[in-house]
Amino acid sequence: MGKIRDAKRTRQRILDAAAREFSRKGFDGTTMLGISRRAKVSKQLTTHHFGTKERLFEQVLDLKFRPMLEAQQRPAPSRVPADLFAERFKNRSGYVDYIRFLTWEAASGRRAALPGHVARKRRTASFGEALRQMQAAGNLPRELDHTMIQLAVLALATYPVAFGQMTRLVTGHAPTDPEFQKKWDAFLRCLGDRLLSVKKAPA
Repeated sequence: MGKIRDAKRTRQRILDAAAREFSRKGFDGTTMLGISRRAKVSKQLTTHHFGTKERLFEQVLDLKFRPMLEAQQRPAPSRVPADLFAERFKNRSGYVDYIRFLTWEAASGRRAALPGHVARKRRTASFGEALRQMQAAGNLPRELDHTMIQLAVLALATYPVAFGQMTRLVTGHAPTDPEFQKKWDAFLRCLGDRLLSVKKAPA
């Protein structure tokens, strides 16, 4: 029983260390040796538990970042469109490490398949399909390409956190500052109402 508990604790230490390494260096800049050193275990032990860096990343994505990904559930067709920008920002602003990982990933210029590609593609497609259904239900402007709406939602929710230095330069506040987040939330709801609300014809 003691060995099982020790193995679980070791796996958790490696997962914690991997999440920090991936968020600070991106997938390509992270090494199994670097993860092992942060976790204070041997590289052989890290490989024993997780095999490859790809498999370890998939575990991190599933176990460490899953709460944020699950919080971004696809909106119902009847969802208030004005809330789309603000709700995605609220979900993402609580997971700075994941946003940092995405920033490193983008900076790497990676041309090969993204790590965890299948699961990430599935979640992305699910959200896009939800937007298409909102359009079909008459709750989003049909003249707007739903894929462009999705990209706009992701951009407005992610940019202030990913580029915190720009947020500080422009607003004087860090993206994690509650005052900034309150103002950005209000701005996004106003923007969503202006851009995404479908104006009903008078009866």
